[in-house]
Amino acid sequence: MTSDVARFLGFAFANADVLIEVDARGTIGFAAGALQNLLGITDSDLIGQPIDRVVAAGDRGLVRRLLRTAGSNHRLQPRAVELAGGVKANLSGYRLGRSPNVQLTLTRLESGAGSTAQPARDAETGLLDPDAFQSQLGERFGVHVGNAPPKLTLIKIADFGEVKSRLGAELTLRLLGEVGALLRVHAADDTLATRLGEDRFGLVHGSDVSADALASEIAVTGAGLSPNGLPLASENLTLDMAAPGLSREDAGRVLMFTVKSFAEDGTGFDIATMHDAVKLLVDQTVTRVTSLRSTLTDDRLKLQFQPIVSLATRGLHHYEALARFPNGAPGPTIAFAEQVGMVHDVDLLVCEKALEVLAADAGLQIAVNMSAASLGSDIFVVAFQQLVARNPALRSRLLVEVTESTGLTDLPRAARILEDLRRAGHRICLDDFGAGAASFPYIQALPVDFVKIDGSYVKRLGGSPRDDAILRAMVGLCREVRVQVIAEMVETPDQAAQLNAWGFELAQGYHFGRPADQPVYQAPGLFTPPRQRPGFADGQV
Repeated sequence: MTSDVARFLGFAFANADVLIEVDARGTIGFAAGALQNLLGITDSDLIGQPIDRVVAAGDRGLVRRLLRTAGSNHRLQPRAVELAGGVKANLSGYRLGRSPNVQLTLTRLESGAGSTAQPARDAETGLLDPDAFQSQLGERFGVHVGNAPPKLTLIKIADFGEVKSRLGAELTLRLLGEVGALLRVHAADDTLATRLGEDRFGLVHGSDVSADALASEIAVTGAGLSPNGLPLASENLTLDMAAPGLSREDAGRVLMFTVKSFAEDGTGFDIATMHDAVKLLVDQTVTRVTSLRSTLTDDRLKLQFQPIVSLATRGLHHYEALARFPNGAPGPTIAFAEQVGMVHDVDLLVCEKALEVLAADAGLQIAVNMSAASLGSDIFVVAFQQLVARNPALRSRLLVEVTESTGLTDLPRAARILEDLRRAGHRICLDDFGAGAASFPYIQALPVDFVKIDGSYVKRLGGSPRDDAILRAMVGLCREVRVQVIAEMVETPDQAAQLNAWGFELAQGYHFGRPADQPVYQAPGLFTPPRQRPGFADGQV
């Protein structure tokens, strides 16, 4: 080995674990370094092999494209890739002069303390999965690419089922790798390109990237892979990420909602209507976001109060504060607010209004709903704590009712936050228990004082011995773990009496009072004895 070569290798290995040289066809001609540690093979195993031998399937297209586009004296910018065997590494490279060869270096990405977590990627394309992409989109919205606001391009490959059938499994995988590579190379950042569905993709890019050019290259790629030539038809739509008339934050919410809808194909997208459908979706979402924002800022959100009472005494226990909107039913409006990330604002305003009512009447206790999405936001939690800190004496009379429509994804974190709230004086209720598969893990993991049984069980009370047995079993479980139980949707005296006999402590429903503008409770008439059914003794649990 000459001194120059030795010096070159020394420089290479000063910052890398492995050095690989490939020729114009992507064939490995030289390999050295910590190959056994990084790849589980030796240098002799790699000589003469294609570079695909080193890289995991989802990143092969990217590496091939980088090699094809590396010009004279061109340096490849470092990119995170997955190697064969699952190791994550940084890939860098350089083509010296007119040489057909490219020198690649691989440096392991450590996964221990202090490392940056890598976003989840689609295995077939190497693109970010939809959730990771939307997270990146939210964090990066409004950040300029070059001197202009970035653009979002959505791409849908037509008749993808037929394409897969004609190409076969191996060539389809090759096609997906090439499409993923194309989008990753042209995206503003390697974390701003995504596979949103089997046949649909998205990327954030600057004004120098043409969506039509991307579509043309995808078509050429398909034709090159098929023995009979298979140009791929694709539809694309580019959206400007600077939405006039909206705040930067709300414009980002519109964009993320559009991406989510496109990914789920919930708006009837097809190759002929995609452009009009997405444009219509954006317009409708802008209108709904603007309306909801004005409802919040103009103080047009109102509260109604529904009593929750003791089944044993019919005495008032507390009220639930229910949000009411001027331009829509509360359920769909709250669901939309969750989808576009505005439920934090709704929950905080409801809390603020409930605290005003508590401050005016020392005899009240009020439960406010806190979405799982809000509970998952550090910003919301801090804002809520600051809000109640204005009048700490109200904490013991402000109950927090956790609603799980969006799901709690980090139970240990949620448990810590709820325990902090309990220590501060709040009592915690878990809403809609039994409505989802996660209910039992929730009651196991979360520190709660009350559980509200989903009203669908109460509505079926008496319908069958099986349904009644499930209802009694749930209340029995809650009593075993020393959590008080609330039955909702109680509409008749018979239901109230039977639930009381089975051990339910509290109830909510039209029998005790409908939601009203003011927290006023009038006890209903005396209970009637529960109707006994064969095999169900009074008081049986």
